[in-house]
Amino acid sequence: KISILKPFMDAMGLYPAIAGNDISPDDAVDSSRAMMKWGSVVAAVSESKAVRRTFTKSLMESANALAESDNPVNVVEVRRFSNVEVQHILYNFEITGIGRLRFDRGNTTLNPEEVEYLRMVSGGTGQHLMDACMIP
Repeated sequence: KISILKPFMDAMGLYPAIAGNDISPDDAVDSSRAMMKWGSVVAAVSESKAVRRTFTKSLMESANALAESDNPVNVVEVRRFSNVEVQHILYNFEITGIGRLRFDRGNTTLNPEEVEYLRMVSGGTGQHLMDACMIP
């Protein structure tokens, strides 16, 4: 299968043993075939699209195995916002006048059900939280 991300995965040296199968950590360690010898690629996995969890898990395991070897690959996990962080971000959006929070005089941020709804809809990620506040 051809994916739009294939050139990026090829550049990082993440290859499946058999095309169409999940990537194993053993495949990632042998990155002598990688096209990219220097430079940077930033990739993100958000689990917000319909991709098999087994593929995402095997990709992360392979990237971690590649990072543990002598290859110049770094894996950083950015977690979703906690409930308290979502509440603080919503307060910040209200103070700066973002979207529908601009004129509601605290009705959204002081309503725990509304805050929980916005957290659920956004999945605890910043851009999705801002998008949820823009929709009336």
